[in-house]
Amino acid sequence: MKNLSIIFSLILLLLHVSCEQEKIIWPLNNSPSDLIVVEGMLTNEKIRHAIKLSKPYLEQNEIPEPISGATVYIITNDSVPEIINTNEFPQESGHYLTNSIRAVSGKIYTLVIKYNFKEYRASASQPPIEALDNPLSYKPVSDTTYTLNFVPSGNEPNYIKYFLDWRLTDYCINQDSCQALQIFYDLKNIDINEQFKPDQEVVVFPKGTTVVRKKYSVSNEYKAFLRGMLSETAWRGGYFDVYQANAPTNLSEGAVGFFAVSTVLADSTIITN
Repeated sequence: MKNLSIIFSLILLLLHVSCEQEKIIWPLNNSPSDLIVVEGMLTNEKIRHAIKLSKPYLEQNEIPEPISGATVYIITNDSVPEIINTNEFPQESGHYLTNSIRAVSGKIYTLVIKYNFKEYRASASQPPIEALDNPLSYKPVSDTTYTLNFVPSGNEPNYIKYFLDWRLTDYCINQDSCQALQIFYDLKNIDINEQFKPDQEVVVFPKGTTVVRKKYSVSNEYKAFLRGMLSETAWRGGYFDVYQANAPTNLSEGAVGFFAVSTVLADSTIITN
Protein backbone atom coordinates (compact mmCIF):
# COMPACT_ATOMS: atom_id res chain seq x y z
CA MET A 1 0.00 0.00 0.00
CA LYS A 2 2.94 2.33 0.69
CA ASN A 3 4.29 1.80 -2.85
CA LEU A 4 0.80 2.35 -4.26
CA SER A 5 0.49 5.66 -2.40
CA ILE A 6 3.86 6.77 -3.84
CA ILE A 7 2.72 5.93 -7.38
CA PHE A 8 -0.54 7.85 -6.90
CA SER A 9 1.40 10.84 -5.57
CA LEU A 10 3.73 10.84 -8.60
CA ILE A 11 0.78 10.66 -10.99
CA LEU A 12 -0.91 13.55 -9.20
CA LEU A 13 2.27 15.62 -9.36
CA LEU A 14 2.64 14.99 -13.10
CA LEU A 15 -0.95 16.05 -13.64
CA HIS A 16 -0.36 19.34 -11.85
CA VAL A 17 2.89 20.00 -13.77
CA SER A 18 2.02 18.89 -17.31
CA CYS A 19 -1.75 19.22 -17.76
CA GLU A 20 -3.78 22.24 -18.64
CA GLN A 21 -7.34 22.28 -17.38
CA GLU A 22 -10.00 22.76 -20.03
CA LYS A 23 -13.69 23.17 -19.35
CA ILE A 24 -15.75 20.63 -21.28
CA ILE A 25 -19.53 20.82 -21.42
CA TRP A 26 -21.15 17.47 -22.25
CA PRO A 27 -24.56 17.73 -23.93
CA LEU A 28 -27.31 15.95 -22.00
CA ASN A 29 -29.52 13.44 -23.75
CA ASN A 30 -32.87 14.66 -22.47
CA SER A 31 -35.12 12.86 -24.94
CA PRO A 32 -37.97 10.80 -23.43
CA SER A 33 -37.11 7.19 -22.59
CA ASP A 34 -39.12 4.02 -22.01
CA LEU A 35 -36.55 2.81 -19.47
CA ILE A 36 -37.65 2.14 -15.92
CA VAL A 37 -35.35 2.52 -12.93
CA VAL A 38 -35.54 -0.22 -10.29
CA GLU A 39 -34.17 -0.12 -6.73
CA GLY A 40 -34.92 -3.14 -4.57
CA MET A 41 -33.44 -5.40 -1.92
CA LEU A 42 -34.45 -8.32 0.26
CA THR A 43 -32.56 -9.11 3.48
CA ASN A 44 -32.72 -11.56 6.37
CA GLU A 45 -34.39 -8.83 8.47
CA LYS A 46 -38.08 -9.52 9.15
CA ILE A 47 -39.42 -6.26 7.75
CA ARG A 48 -41.51 -4.93 4.88
CA HIS A 49 -39.04 -4.75 2.01
CA ALA A 50 -39.41 -2.09 -0.68
CA ILE A 51 -39.11 -2.12 -4.45
CA LYS A 52 -38.89 1.42 -5.84
CA LEU A 53 -39.79 2.16 -9.46
CA SER A 54 -39.17 5.48 -11.20
CA LYS A 55 -38.43 7.03 -14.57
CA PRO A 56 -34.95 8.20 -15.64
CA TYR A 57 -33.83 11.76 -15.03
CA LEU A 58 -34.30 14.13 -17.95
CA GLU A 59 -32.49 17.08 -16.34
CA GLN A 60 -29.75 17.37 -13.74
CA ASN A 61 -31.00 17.51 -10.12
CA GLU A 62 -34.51 16.62 -11.23
CA ILE A 63 -36.79 14.79 -8.79
CA PRO A 64 -37.45 11.33 -10.31
CA GLU A 65 -41.01 10.69 -11.43
CA PRO A 66 -42.42 7.60 -9.67
CA ILE A 67 -43.90 4.73 -11.67
CA SER A 68 -47.32 3.97 -10.25
CA GLY A 69 -49.80 1.24 -11.10
CA ALA A 70 -47.29 -1.52 -11.87
CA THR A 71 -47.73 -5.15 -10.84
CA VAL A 72 -44.73 -6.18 -8.73
CA TYR A 73 -44.10 -9.55 -7.09
CA ILE A 74 -41.26 -11.91 -6.19
CA ILE A 75 -41.15 -15.67 -6.76
CA THR A 76 -38.79 -18.29 -5.29
CA ASN A 77 -37.20 -21.30 -6.94
CA ASP A 78 -38.81 -23.81 -4.55
CA SER A 79 -40.34 -26.98 -6.01
CA VAL A 80 -43.63 -25.25 -5.22
CA PRO A 81 -42.69 -21.60 -5.85
CA GLU A 82 -43.65 -19.09 -3.21
CA ILE A 83 -45.18 -15.89 -4.54
CA ILE A 84 -44.42 -12.74 -2.53
CA ASN A 85 -46.85 -10.00 -3.51
CA THR A 86 -46.38 -6.26 -2.98
CA ASN A 87 -48.68 -3.30 -2.50
CA GLU A 88 -47.92 0.25 -3.60
CA PHE A 89 -47.76 2.44 -0.52
CA PRO A 90 -48.39 5.31 -0.34
CA GLN A 91 -50.51 5.35 -3.47
CA GLU A 92 -48.81 6.83 -6.56
CA SER A 93 -45.45 6.84 -4.75
CA GLY A 94 -43.70 4.18 -6.85
CA HIS A 95 -42.84 2.29 -3.63
CA TYR A 96 -44.02 -1.32 -3.61
CA LEU A 97 -43.87 -3.02 -0.20
CA THR A 98 -43.93 -6.71 0.67
CA ASN A 99 -45.52 -8.05 3.84
CA SER A 100 -43.14 -8.55 6.77
CA ILE A 101 -40.86 -11.33 5.48
CA ARG A 102 -37.30 -12.58 5.90
CA ALA A 103 -35.11 -13.76 3.01
CA VAL A 104 -33.24 -17.03 3.61
CA SER A 105 -30.03 -18.45 2.15
CA GLY A 106 -30.14 -21.19 -0.47
CA LYS A 107 -33.06 -19.70 -2.40
CA ILE A 108 -33.10 -17.76 -5.64
CA TYR A 109 -35.52 -14.83 -5.60
CA THR A 110 -36.85 -13.52 -8.91
CA LEU A 111 -38.36 -10.04 -9.09
CA VAL A 112 -41.14 -9.69 -11.67
CA ILE A 113 -42.40 -6.26 -12.77
CA LYS A 114 -45.30 -5.81 -15.19
CA TYR A 115 -45.87 -2.30 -16.49
CA ASN A 116 -47.29 -0.87 -19.72
CA PHE A 117 -47.76 -4.35 -21.22
CA LYS A 118 -44.08 -5.17 -20.67
CA GLU A 119 -42.41 -7.54 -18.21
CA TYR A 120 -39.05 -7.07 -16.50
CA ARG A 121 -37.20 -9.64 -14.39
CA ALA A 122 -34.14 -9.93 -12.17
CA SER A 123 -32.89 -12.82 -10.03
CA ALA A 124 -30.59 -12.82 -7.00
CA SER A 125 -29.63 -15.02 -4.06
CA GLN A 126 -28.37 -14.24 -0.58
CA PRO A 127 -24.58 -14.40 -0.09
CA PRO A 128 -23.25 -15.18 3.40
CA ILE A 129 -21.74 -12.49 5.57
CA GLU A 130 -18.64 -12.32 7.72
CA ALA A 131 -18.84 -11.20 11.33
CA LEU A 132 -18.47 -7.58 12.41
CA ASP A 133 -14.95 -8.38 13.52
CA ASN A 134 -13.99 -5.04 15.05
CA PRO A 135 -15.59 -2.67 17.56
CA LEU A 136 -17.02 0.65 16.48
CA SER A 137 -14.16 3.11 15.93
CA TYR A 138 -14.52 6.85 16.51
CA LYS A 139 -12.26 9.76 17.40
CA PRO A 140 -12.72 13.00 19.37
CA VAL A 141 -13.17 16.37 17.70
CA SER A 142 -13.55 18.20 21.03
CA ASP A 143 -14.14 17.25 24.64
CA THR A 144 -17.74 16.31 23.87
CA THR A 145 -17.96 15.62 20.12
CA TYR A 146 -16.70 12.85 17.85
CA THR A 147 -16.49 11.57 14.28
CA LEU A 148 -16.46 8.01 12.94
CA ASN A 149 -13.42 6.10 11.79
CA PHE A 150 -14.35 3.83 8.87
CA VAL A 151 -12.48 0.55 9.34
CA PRO A 152 -12.60 -2.28 6.74
CA SER A 153 -14.28 -5.47 7.93
CA GLY A 154 -13.54 -9.04 6.80
CA ASN A 155 -12.19 -10.27 3.47
CA GLU A 156 -15.35 -10.24 1.34
CA PRO A 157 -16.99 -7.20 -0.29
CA ASN A 158 -19.56 -5.50 1.91
CA TYR A 159 -20.85 -2.14 3.01
CA ILE A 160 -21.83 -0.80 6.43
CA LYS A 161 -24.57 1.69 7.24
CA TYR A 162 -24.08 3.79 10.36
CA PHE A 163 -27.31 5.18 11.83
CA LEU A 164 -26.52 7.96 14.34
CA ASP A 165 -29.12 9.30 16.78
CA TRP A 166 -28.55 11.91 19.50
CA ARG A 167 -32.15 13.15 19.88
CA LEU A 168 -32.24 12.08 23.55
CA THR A 169 -29.09 13.98 24.51
CA ASP A 170 -28.78 17.47 25.98
CA TYR A 171 -26.95 18.52 22.80
CA CYS A 172 -30.06 18.14 20.63
CA ILE A 173 -31.72 21.50 19.97
CA ASN A 174 -33.63 20.68 16.80
CA GLN A 175 -35.04 17.14 16.67
CA ASP A 176 -34.95 17.17 12.87
CA SER A 177 -31.17 17.65 12.78
CA CYS A 178 -30.16 15.19 15.50
CA GLN A 179 -29.90 12.11 13.30
CA ALA A 180 -27.53 11.12 10.51
CA LEU A 181 -26.74 8.23 8.19
CA GLN A 182 -23.29 7.42 6.84
CA ILE A 183 -22.37 4.54 4.53
CA PHE A 184 -18.91 2.98 4.19
CA TYR A 185 -18.41 0.88 1.04
CA ASP A 186 -15.74 -1.80 1.37
CA LEU A 187 -15.77 -3.51 -2.03
CA LYS A 188 -12.23 -4.90 -1.72
CA ASN A 189 -11.16 -3.07 -4.90
CA ILE A 190 -8.31 -0.68 -5.55
CA ASP A 191 -9.95 2.04 -7.65
CA ILE A 192 -7.87 5.09 -8.45
CA ASN A 193 -10.98 7.30 -8.70
CA GLU A 194 -11.96 6.13 -5.21
CA GLN A 195 -8.49 6.95 -3.85
CA PHE A 196 -8.77 10.50 -5.20
CA LYS A 197 -12.52 11.04 -4.72
CA PRO A 198 -13.81 14.45 -3.59
CA ASP A 199 -13.97 15.16 0.13
CA GLN A 200 -17.10 13.83 1.80
CA GLU A 201 -19.21 15.50 4.46
CA VAL A 202 -17.92 14.90 7.99
CA VAL A 203 -20.66 14.16 10.52
CA VAL A 204 -19.88 15.38 14.04
CA PHE A 205 -21.96 13.91 16.87
CA PRO A 206 -22.00 14.42 20.66
CA LYS A 207 -21.45 12.20 23.65
CA GLY A 208 -24.48 10.03 24.31
CA THR A 209 -25.15 9.32 20.62
CA THR A 210 -26.45 5.84 19.79
CA VAL A 211 -24.78 4.33 16.72
CA VAL A 212 -26.37 1.32 15.03
CA ARG A 213 -24.12 -0.48 12.53
CA LYS A 214 -25.63 -2.65 9.81
CA LYS A 215 -23.26 -4.69 7.66
CA TYR A 216 -24.57 -5.93 4.28
CA SER A 217 -23.16 -8.83 2.27
CA VAL A 218 -22.51 -8.15 -1.41
CA SER A 219 -22.58 -10.63 -4.31
CA ASN A 220 -20.17 -10.30 -7.24
CA GLU A 221 -22.94 -8.91 -9.46
CA TYR A 222 -24.05 -6.43 -6.81
CA LYS A 223 -20.43 -5.40 -6.28
CA ALA A 224 -20.12 -4.52 -9.99
CA PHE A 225 -23.29 -2.43 -9.77
CA LEU A 226 -22.14 -0.58 -6.63
CA ARG A 227 -18.75 0.13 -8.18
CA GLY A 228 -20.42 1.58 -11.27
CA MET A 229 -22.89 3.58 -9.19
CA LEU A 230 -20.15 5.04 -6.99
CA SER A 231 -18.08 5.95 -10.06
CA GLU A 232 -21.03 8.01 -11.26
CA THR A 233 -21.83 9.63 -7.90
CA ALA A 234 -19.62 9.75 -4.78
CA TRP A 235 -16.35 9.21 -6.67
CA ARG A 236 -17.10 11.68 -9.47
CA GLY A 237 -15.38 15.05 -9.50
CA GLY A 238 -11.89 13.88 -8.57
CA TYR A 239 -8.76 13.78 -10.73
CA PHE A 240 -9.52 10.43 -12.37
CA ASP A 241 -13.15 10.53 -13.52
CA VAL A 242 -14.40 7.77 -15.81
CA TYR A 243 -16.64 8.14 -18.83
CA GLN A 244 -20.26 8.50 -17.79
CA ALA A 245 -22.41 5.41 -18.32
CA ASN A 246 -25.18 3.43 -16.68
CA ALA A 247 -24.07 1.13 -13.88
CA PRO A 248 -24.27 -2.63 -14.60
CA THR A 249 -27.65 -4.18 -13.96
CA ASN A 250 -29.16 -7.63 -13.40
CA LEU A 251 -32.53 -6.57 -14.83
CA SER A 252 -33.85 -7.65 -18.20
CA GLU A 253 -33.84 -5.33 -21.21
CA GLY A 254 -35.73 -2.10 -20.76
CA ALA A 255 -34.85 -1.60 -17.08
CA VAL A 256 -31.82 -0.28 -15.18
CA GLY A 257 -30.87 -0.35 -11.53
CA PHE A 258 -30.47 -3.48 -9.43
CA PHE A 259 -32.38 -6.07 -7.43
CA ALA A 260 -30.26 -7.53 -4.60
CA VAL A 261 -30.60 -10.03 -1.79
CA SER A 262 -28.30 -9.48 1.18
CA THR A 263 -27.48 -10.84 4.61
CA VAL A 264 -27.37 -8.23 7.38
CA LEU A 265 -25.60 -8.18 10.73
CA ALA A 266 -26.18 -5.37 13.21
CA ASP A 267 -24.91 -4.06 16.55
CA SER A 268 -25.30 -0.85 18.52
CA THR A 269 -22.98 1.35 20.58
CA ILE A 270 -23.60 4.31 22.87
CA ILE A 271 -20.80 6.87 22.59
CA THR A 272 -19.14 7.64 25.92
CA ASN A 273 -15.99 9.51 26.90
